[in-house]
Amino acid sequence: MHYLLRIGFAGLALVASAPARAQAPAERTLVVSPAVGEVIDAAEKARFGLFPNYAADNFLDARFVRALAPDSALTLRIRQRDGQVLNRPSLPVEFDAVRAVIDGRLRELVQAGPVAAPVAPSAALAPGYVVASSQPELIGSSYSVELKSGNSFIGVLRTAGPQELEFETKDLGTVRVQRTNLRDLVLLTAQQTRKGYDYVGNGNRLFFGPTARNLRRGEGYVQDIDIFLLNANYGITNNFSMGIIASFIPAAGSYNLIGFTPKVSFGSKNDNLHFGTGAMLIFVGGYAAGVTYANATVGSADNNLTGGVGFGFSGGGGFGSTPVLMLGGATRVSRRISLMNETYVVHYSDSYSKRTALAGIAGLRVAWPRISGGLGLMYAHNSYDEQYSFGRVSQNYTDAYPYGEVTFRFGRVK
Repeated sequence: MHYLLRIGFAGLALVASAPARAQAPAERTLVVSPAVGEVIDAAEKARFGLFPNYAADNFLDARFVRALAPDSALTLRIRQRDGQVLNRPSLPVEFDAVRAVIDGRLRELVQAGPVAAPVAPSAALAPGYVVASSQPELIGSSYSVELKSGNSFIGVLRTAGPQELEFETKDLGTVRVQRTNLRDLVLLTAQQTRKGYDYVGNGNRLFFGPTARNLRRGEGYVQDIDIFLLNANYGITNNFSMGIIASFIPAAGSYNLIGFTPKVSFGSKNDNLHFGTGAMLIFVGGYAAGVTYANATVGSADNNLTGGVGFGFSGGGGFGSTPVLMLGGATRVSRRISLMNETYVVHYSDSYSKRTALAGIAGLRVAWPRISGGLGLMYAHNSYDEQYSFGRVSQNYTDAYPYGEVTFRFGRVK
């Protein structure tokens, strides 16, 4: 009886194992390179620039399989995001070519250094950095791209070749750009990437007053304030900029002003803390005056808070002893609109008098990559209390004026 049961179980085992033997694989997947293994996924396709005939936005993975048959046929099998599986006959020479491309790209990455590897943007370049041609791009990172034709878009960099860049975009699909057609290529912050914001400047100023963030080298702007005041600045290095300001009021004649605005600033590695110092030197009607200042800015180009202190000076009187305090900030509330405010306070008191002056600008800015416009309210409040021989005199007054400006950003970071 036990013998018959053993025969029965053995028969069942043979029957159960028969399908397994029938389903044994008739092919095997080849290892293209130790760097990618058997399967080349979308990130590896982008990193090594493989299979350029297949769009990055629909590519899932690829593998080379060899049939376990007398003819040993080689097949390139590509799976796409839309569910299609493409089986294309391949030759050993194509397999060897893919391996050679991977090996060559690995050598380039080693020579370029670790910054060229596909790592998080914060580990390599400060967000908002406009990439120069000599600076390695970060595969898998989001960029604001501006072309010489004036068109711009936001995309994830998938392939970076010597002559061409390939981006994956939300609305346009895969976009290939010749390097010679690039005007600006700006690495975006994580917040900008998440919200779909593009690069609209480095946050180097509020409406008029400077922050501690500086213009990048090769980046500049021209600003028209209330029609009759022009202000221009240019980044000579990443830490030093020079500006000029001038008025063009027909009735003022020789009393139109002209001035210079140098600024030096330095930032932390994560680009969230900056310290700056600078001056505004004004010449008008044969008289010279101005202000020197030091300030600090916390935050990004889009959202920041600035505090500073300055001292006025004149050609005849030297430096004043009363400081001017400044507090201002900006916050980007949408892709195009930012809210801003800058306030200046001066307080003076002695045995006979006490004076306090407060002035500033509050409003919003609408910005595109190359042009922006600001609209706000310029306000001023002055109060004083003075002791005279006949008694004490006190007075307060407040004024407000409309403020408008248009700014054109030019140049390219070098």
